[in-house]
Amino acid sequence: MFVHRTFGGWTTGTFTITMTVPLDRNRRYLVTGGLVGKEGGEHGQVFISTVCTMPSPDQVLCGVRDDPSDSPDVLIKNRGLVEFLPAAAVRVTVKLRSSGGRHRAEGVVYDIT
Repeated sequence: MFVHRTFGGWTTGTFTITMTVPLDRNRRYLVTGGLVGKEGGEHGQVFISTVCTMPSPDQVLCGVRDDPSDSPDVLIKNRGLVEFLPAAAVRVTVKLRSSGGRHRAEGVVYDIT
């Protein structure tokens, strides 16, 4: 297992940013990350919003998992992410969403092939 790519981003106020990491479809990946900085009393959340796979050379399928629940209870429980990506993944998009204040997210995509 080794580091394929690191990612990071920050927001101020009610804002959303995305970070997309290109992948090699012939390798397997583990995505880890979470909130590493917070200032203010509002909520922030880091999650995988899209995973695209290439099951055949002429087809790319993207699964969108955007906008999980906005309830504060869910935001507090899901501050980080750890996920093995499916075989033939070609890109993953991680989203940082903030409902005010300042938030910083960082993560690593590991090649586990």
